[in-house]
Order: sequence, then C-alpha cells, then structure tokens
Amino acid sequence: MAKKSAGENSKKAAGNAKKAEAANKKRQAADEAAEAAEASKWDTGSKKDNKKKEDAQFKKEEAARKKAERDLLLAAEEAAMPSKAANSKQRGAAKVAAKKTGKIDDFLDWNKDVPELSASGLDDALAALALTGKEGGVASKDIDRHPERRVKAAFSAFESRRLPEMRKENPGLRLQQIKNLLFKEFQKSDENPMNQDTNVSYNATSADVREKKQEVRSEREKKFA
Repeated sequence: MAKKSAGENSKKAAGNAKKAEAANKKRQAADEAAEAAEASKWDTGSKKDNKKKEDAQFKKEEAARKKAERDLLLAAEEAAMPSKAANSKQRGAAKVAAKKTGKIDDFLDWNKDVPELSASGLDDALAALALTGKEGGVASKDIDRHPERRVKAAFSAFESRRLPEMRKENPGLRLQQIKNLLFKEFQKSDENPMNQDTNVSYNATSADVREKKQEVRSEREKKFA
C-alpha cells in the first residue's frame, strides 16, 4: 500500500507541475499582451501629439497667409484712392524734383543742336565731350580779361619743366643762351596765358564775351568735325 501511495503522489506532483507551467505560460502571455497594449497606447498618443503639432503649424501658416492677402488688398485699395494733400516737406521735395527735371529738359533742348563730333585718344575725347556741355566747353570763368597777370607764374612753371630738358638738348650752350631759347619757346607756347583763345580785352562788353564764346566753340568744333 505504501508503494501505491508513493506512485500516486508522484503523478500528482507531475500534474501539479504541468499545471503550474501552463499557468506560468498564460501569465507570461498575458504580460506580453499587456506590454504590447501599453506600447500601442503610447505610440497612439505620440501620433496624436504629432498630429496636434502639425495642425497647429498649419493653422499658424494659414493665418499668416490670410494676413498677407489682407495687407496686399489694403495696399491696392489705398493706391486706388485719391492721394491726400501733400505736406510741406513733400511739396518741397516735389518742387526740387520738378526743378531738376526742368534743368534736364533745358539741357536736352539746348543739346539737340550740338553737332556730332568724333575724336580719338583720351585728351581729344575729353575735349570733344566738353563741347557738348551746356556752355559748349567755354564757360564765363574761362574768359580772361587780364591774361598778363598770369604770365609770370606760368613762365616760372614752364621754365622749371623745360630748362633741364633744354640743357640736355643743347649741351654746348651757356645757361643764358638756353634761357633765351626757352623764353622764345614760351612766347609761342600754349602754356603762355597770352596765347589763349579765350582772351578778351579788359573792357569787353557782355556781347563781346558771348561772341568770343561762340567763336572759340566753333573753332574747337572744327577739330572734331
């Protein structure tokens, strides 16, 4: 009888062990299911948060777009409305602009009769360009009533530049002889104020000055015709 009882106990223990193992598997499966459900819950919550952020950003951009459209429409309406009376500063700016425009128009009206000029080289190009100016390259300040007053300074500058050159050109001459040659050269030089084409007599009238300007301009234009 004792042996039979021991066998029954062994089978019972094995059965209990199987039941316990099955229970553990069920519990493990339940835990895994619970973890999966929790993870799914968090994932769903994260997606909802992202969706909320995206919706908020879209609403913000849409509001900015609508505001830009309103501003554009408002600007268009204001542009279509009659302008308000200009204040004193605006009126002053308008007068200045009109004055400048008038000066430009005056120049264009005068400049339409300027002959076509052609020149080669920088110096000639600048000289030709000066002839197309409002005063035809001959301004009132260019007219000289007393060129003799500038002769001494002009000769001094001419001598300082040419004397060393002339001494090299004429090594056999004495200094005084070279200075005599230098003075004769200055008498015919364009650097001599007395040889300028813009000189007039000291008592020249306004009409004389205008005539001189026209004469000089005409002569200079011939060079570039």
